[in-house]
Amino acid sequence: MWKVTIKGLLAHKLRFVLTGIAVILGIAFLSGTLVLTATIENTFDNLFTEIYEGTDVQVRGVEPVDSSFFGETPRTPVTEAMLQTVLGVDGVAVASPSVEVPYAQIIGADSEPIGGGGPPTFGVSYEENAALNPLQLQPGSAAPTSDDQIVIDKGSADEGDLAVGDRATVLTQQPPKEYEIVGIATFGSTDSPLGATIVQFTLPEAQRLIDLPADQFSNIGVVAVEGVSEDELAQRIRSALSAENVEVVTGKQLTEESQDDVDQFLSIFNRILIVFAAVALFVSCFIIYNTFTIVVTQRTREMALLRAIGASTRQVTTSIILEALVVGVVASLLGFGAGILLAGVLKALLDAIGFDIPASDIVIPPNALIASLIVGTLVTVFSAIVPARKASRVPPVAAMRDVAVERRAGFGRRTVIGLAITSLGIAAVLFALFGSPDNALGILGVGVLAIFIGVFVLGPVIARPVSRVLGAPLPKIKGMTGTLARENAIRNPRRTAATASALMIGVALVGFITIFAASAKASIGVTLDRELQTDYVITAGSGFGATALSPDLARQVSELPEIAAATGVRYAGADVNGDSQFITAFDTSVTSELLDLGVDEGSLEDLTVDGVAVTREWADDNDVAIGDVLMMTFPASGDVPMTVQAIYEGSEIGMTGDFVMSLEAFDTHYLPQQRLDFFVLATLAEGVSAAEGREAIDAILVDYPTAELRDNAEFKDLQEQAINQVVNLVYGLLFLAVVIALIGIANTLALSIYERRRELGLLRAVGMSRSQVRSSVRWESVIIAVFGTLLGLIIGLFFGWSAVRAVREEGFTEFAAAPGQLLIVVVVAAVAGVLAAYFPARRASKLDILESIATE
Repeated sequence: MWKVTIKGLLAHKLRFVLTGIAVILGIAFLSGTLVLTATIENTFDNLFTEIYEGTDVQVRGVEPVDSSFFGETPRTPVTEAMLQTVLGVDGVAVASPSVEVPYAQIIGADSEPIGGGGPPTFGVSYEENAALNPLQLQPGSAAPTSDDQIVIDKGSADEGDLAVGDRATVLTQQPPKEYEIVGIATFGSTDSPLGATIVQFTLPEAQRLIDLPADQFSNIGVVAVEGVSEDELAQRIRSALSAENVEVVTGKQLTEESQDDVDQFLSIFNRILIVFAAVALFVSCFIIYNTFTIVVTQRTREMALLRAIGASTRQVTTSIILEALVVGVVASLLGFGAGILLAGVLKALLDAIGFDIPASDIVIPPNALIASLIVGTLVTVFSAIVPARKASRVPPVAAMRDVAVERRAGFGRRTVIGLAITSLGIAAVLFALFGSPDNALGILGVGVLAIFIGVFVLGPVIARPVSRVLGAPLPKIKGMTGTLARENAIRNPRRTAATASALMIGVALVGFITIFAASAKASIGVTLDRELQTDYVITAGSGFGATALSPDLARQVSELPEIAAATGVRYAGADVNGDSQFITAFDTSVTSELLDLGVDEGSLEDLTVDGVAVTREWADDNDVAIGDVLMMTFPASGDVPMTVQAIYEGSEIGMTGDFVMSLEAFDTHYLPQQRLDFFVLATLAEGVSAAEGREAIDAILVDYPTAELRDNAEFKDLQEQAINQVVNLVYGLLFLAVVIALIGIANTLALSIYERRRELGLLRAVGMSRSQVRSSVRWESVIIAVFGTLLGLIIGLFFGWSAVRAVREEGFTEFAAAPGQLLIVVVVAAVAGVLAAYFPARRASKLDILESIATE
């Protein structure tokens, strides 16, 4: 049987090559993700090992609260007294203080901001000791010696066209300031870490920029004397600082923490890509199943002959499974190789969105090869099991007669099963939406999956009538060519449905994303119109990861005579009764003029330094009322009792979280480096025109190149653009699944050409032209593509409605079906169907008439 298997593969090379392409694409995505992740991890593991090679110990403050909603969790400062204590510890060769500036954005020579579109823009005090300085000065550079001098990373210098001796403005939480560039440096051996920008200031200047007293620092770097180990020195310093609230970590621990941070970022990226690889492989299952079904059907007589000469049912099944095994292994290996090339493409994609990955040799981890082989082989073999079982059931007597390739069987049992599964899926979705179960999203997901399965089971049942309807205009449009195309799609509903199912999945996901995005835009628009009382919103840029604004900007805007009220909006985190919560702060004295948050009780304008406002939902869930005291933990002030002084409905667009406090309270309870605005809201004074207000604010924004002024309509457009960015990324990733589905259509048509070659030969013999043959195959492809597309759109529409309904309490108040975009999907699918049929149609038109007629 092994020889039979090999000969079967060699005899049907083209068919299995077309099948293998689907597996290759899915596995390439999987292996490319794993290779890229391993390469980046290795690069940064080596980089951070190099950077912290000279640091033996670091003394730093503690993290009093998980306040990492917007960046790294802040730590309490260390003091001059701690520095002197460390200097007195036996075994300390060097102890040097350092100050970190969380926001320091450089303005390039073209007056455009550098970075800030994802990777952080931060600053740090210059370190004289080379062992403790992560940056290495390049030739011709010098250290900053005065408070108006800086050193910048090479990546920023190249991007901003800056050189030593140039002057550049740096934006921080203080008013903008111009500095002289005296040095350009690399971060270890790379121009910048993951695309981040770095500015080095003098120590006093770094302290000024974050309002830190002269006797306080972010951390203290320590170098041990020769012969003293990191662990030993760390233990000595801990003993000396035992009464202080600090952390003492070794250089090895610092390296591992930095490596873990990169790994955490990559794990998110990795999961996203693997999900889309899984979708692509899922779609591939339908193609593999369909291919093996057709191939087995075409080889019915061959299978019957094998049975007639003594082959057992098990041997026939094993033969087909072995064919699938060989295809799976070969395709997986090719996909693994393609994934190595794809890793370079994914790296370029990251570079394009601002995450600059240092160049290094490709790292091929063993798990990439193992996962590729296991997943690709299992997907292929699993998809071939059902066709293999069908092949084994061919009776030996079938060898004695001409077996019909296309058998029409009743669909009664299939109809019952399909309707039952689909009904259960719909019931589960409706229960999740209207029954208020504990795990609504989980039940919703199970319901949607059941609907997918049910529709797949029902596919052959509905393929014939739907294909008849879709193909109804063709006889009038294309005459006999159109009639043949329609009849070819109708006469084998199993094949038509299986082929369309692969496209159905991709289109369903595209439709769902389209509807969900349109509903999000509509909901945000309605909510913005209701909540925002402003005339203008100033944002910190418009890209992903847009950073922050200096509080000085809000102050200047509020002092303009053209402005009636203005405030900066800040975000941070705090522990509330032991739970991590999201905190919003703004000038609550002018809240009513800028935002409508639906205050139920109390007044936001009357919030004090020890007062807080909470949402109605949080208050009800936690049995909290006006006047109750909450124990809140802040980064600067620690545990503080805060009185509930107002209860409000909240912001459905995420402008606020469950807690609001005044700016005075924020400045009291949070560290100086956290005093950064993310938005500035402003409303015009009475009698001031929009043009006059914009002109006045624009005059201030000249000094803030990252700040962008928008009216409410423009701000609404900005939110839609952010949604579009995510949607376009998802579309790009789903494109692979759609391409695989189209390959499936081409594969099926190519195989059907083989099984219908006698029919095509006869048609050509009675006068059908080559162009008519090509047209017939193309229109058949269009029917299949539109059939799969319509099924996908129906499921996507239902799924989109369900998802929007499920998150209605999160602000998704509007459902938008996006009919124009969905119509475009149908048209594109039809055009893609024509393209998918190009090679099968060309092959059909070139069949030799006499050879085709002679085919049995």
